[in-house]
Amino acid sequence: MKKKVILLLLVLAIIAIIFIPFNQENTFTVKAPFLSVYTQVLQPDNWENWRPDLRKALLTDSDKISVKKDTASFSIAYRDLKINVKSQGSLFNIDEQNGSKEIRYSYFAVPGKLQTQTQIVVNKNTSLLYYLIGRLGGVSFSDTHINDFKKYMETDSLFYGCTIFKTRVPDSNLIVMRKEVLKKDKFTAAAKMLAELQQYIKTNNLRQMQPLIAQFLRKGNDSTLVNVGYFINKKVNPGMGMEFERMPKGGPLYAVRFKGRFSKRQKVYSGVQQFFNDHRFQSAILPFETYLDNKLPATDTDKVNIQVNFSAYF
Repeated sequence: MKKKVILLLLVLAIIAIIFIPFNQENTFTVKAPFLSVYTQVLQPDNWENWRPDLRKALLTDSDKISVKKDTASFSIAYRDLKINVKSQGSLFNIDEQNGSKEIRYSYFAVPGKLQTQTQIVVNKNTSLLYYLIGRLGGVSFSDTHINDFKKYMETDSLFYGCTIFKTRVPDSNLIVMRKEVLKKDKFTAAAKMLAELQQYIKTNNLRQMQPLIAQFLRKGNDSTLVNVGYFINKKVNPGMGMEFERMPKGGPLYAVRFKGRFSKRQKVYSGVQQFFNDHRFQSAILPFETYLDNKLPATDTDKVNIQVNFSAYF
């Protein structure tokens, strides 16, 4: 009789260990501002960017991703993957089913000690058995995708769509030509200005110190302000349509390298501008482009090899 009771108790203990629910919790530091983090989790369309499984589907099978939104909840479905998210302030409760696997977890986001950091408390439901196994071998939160989210938010090439690096204003002496023209004439005007700059450098026995720089700045709906310039080896007096400027050599720049169609470079501007907004940086001057092969485009579809430069105060 005693053996049967002991056996029964043992069976019940095993069942309890397997099925008793238990919560696992951990706090992750994400090196990104709170508002950026909150927005990424709040908007279902953003999940398609930072979740690798959804990002892959977005590239190859986007028409099969369905999103439903409600006041404080949304759901994402793709084949046998279903994600339901309910938000309460900065707490997000997530029920996920991936084939036969089901998981419940939550993200709770709070501002970090620094403005560029956010703390995310991740809590997931599990059984006592898995909790005890986790205590022995280390708790894994990979099924909550928090590491995917952290990597996305902290990797510029993923979050901003480009790799941003810090550099410096390369030289001091700059000659520039400026002209406002019709949008359709911007490339023709730029080519003429470049030829005049090259002739001016040759005539005045100057030396080009860095690759060609340029700006194509939109002015209203139909016009473009075209600026073309060279860093040169010494100061000159302005004249003949040339302007001389002193640049703060060594001053901070945040830059992105871009190779591709001229018209596609705007995605770089959008990415770096978002980077500046997130880090509360301010530009000292308007962004400018360094044409690394000293060649300007002749059409919007021409391929360019440029470095887009955003100035900053620090």
